[in-house]
Amino acid sequence: MYGSVSIPRNKGQGTVPNMESKGSSIASGVVNLTNTIVGAGMLGLPGAFGGTGWLSGVVLITLSASFSAHGLVLLSKAACITGRPSSFYSVALASVPRYTILIDLAVALKCFGVATGYLITISDSMVNALDHILLTGDPVNDERFLISLLLSRHFWVIGALVLVLPFSFYRTLDELKKASALALVFVFMLVGMIIGYANGIADPCMGNENEYGDSCRGEIEPFTNFPLTLSKLPIFVFAFTCHQNIFPIVNEIQSVTQFRLNIVICCSIGFALVLFSVVALEGYWTYGSLVRGDILLNYPENNQVTFLRVCIAFMLALHYPLQLDPSRRCITSIVRVVINVWRSNKGSNSTSKKFSGDPLSVIDHSSSIEMEQEESLETAHELSKDYLYYDMSQNNAKQRRADDIDNKLFNAITLSFLSLSFTLAMIVDDLGVVLALVGATGSTLVSYVLPGLIYVKVCPRMDLSKMMAYLQLGVGIIIIPLALYFVITKQVNH
Repeated sequence: MYGSVSIPRNKGQGTVPNMESKGSSIASGVVNLTNTIVGAGMLGLPGAFGGTGWLSGVVLITLSASFSAHGLVLLSKAACITGRPSSFYSVALASVPRYTILIDLAVALKCFGVATGYLITISDSMVNALDHILLTGDPVNDERFLISLLLSRHFWVIGALVLVLPFSFYRTLDELKKASALALVFVFMLVGMIIGYANGIADPCMGNENEYGDSCRGEIEPFTNFPLTLSKLPIFVFAFTCHQNIFPIVNEIQSVTQFRLNIVICCSIGFALVLFSVVALEGYWTYGSLVRGDILLNYPENNQVTFLRVCIAFMLALHYPLQLDPSRRCITSIVRVVINVWRSNKGSNSTSKKFSGDPLSVIDHSSSIEMEQEESLETAHELSKDYLYYDMSQNNAKQRRADDIDNKLFNAITLSFLSLSFTLAMIVDDLGVVLALVGATGSTLVSYVLPGLIYVKVCPRMDLSKMMAYLQLGVGIIIIPLALYFVITKQVNH
């Protein structure tokens, strides 16, 4: 069942009982997890190196990748201990049951914020690309209705919604593997352009020199000052956040073992680390300290960069479902818990009303139950065959009703997510502050604090993994207030 919150009785460390003979491959898991990591945040890494220096940047990006991989391993181990189907809710219920709904809510809101940011970035990328293609400098041509429509941000928010719609109703990450593979093609094209400009294949300063003929390149340094370096830390943390999608991979992978999960994690994080390092170093060495937060803003306005902007728009559209899916799973878990609590309260209220009034009514009710039991025993043998057939029919009918409710809930949550994300993207044209806060809190919570906390609680014995989980938890607790301080300070200073 989608978004299931139940925890199976079957438990065991290291291996999860295989629920199905079929499942997704290791390659499918690597592609989907890599595609979750490699997003628009990659474009901000050269700018992060501009604030840290290249040597400090290499250290921070490597540490971030290492802690991210360790967090994924801890969550996958916790999922193996509690059993499949796993989710943030199920492992949180086994470890910190008081805060399960809050954890699901935090993950859902974090993914919602990132997905909404994707819609805004898609619309901005398309407007910037078409601005270069369509505008000619002729007022008569530039003010035509069709040109104005195509250069409208709201038009492309609608276009982005239409673009992500077909991929938004897939139930498993394995169904998204083709879309993920296509998104990686766009990533490789972006990386190729950055490498080309860095190595002189194209002139990165064409049209960017000022009136005094100064170069567009700044100084290249191994280090900068400590406060500026720390202010860039959330960018590195945010770049490797993909932990919300480890649970679908645990649930779907074929012949699941911890070793196979570790292969998926190491390949995904390792590939992302190599890719991010190339982009960050090459972008920083191209423009030095003058590199901007979005490196595409540094490059000249030409056909190649315009084409890359269109590619980025399609890439983010293919990334959108990878944020929608974990958010939908968390919301589904919350809704199911609320429904179960409501039914329990309703049932307890009806029972209390039934036995209210005369105390002897309880005795009368017990006597009637005994009489009914005697009568049922007398006819049990005669009705055994009919009952067996009826029982099977009832079970099938219950399963059909459960599937129907599950489908309706799935579609309702998906449509609500899309509608709210679309509405926010239409209203707000800059989510910079919101996403910075989401990155400083949500990403650190998901990739550092929760993996450490959950594993510490579910693992009964002290070993190296548990000691490293304590370290992961401690680092996350330190990063959150530091990151918040620098995000807020930066906004106040501006």
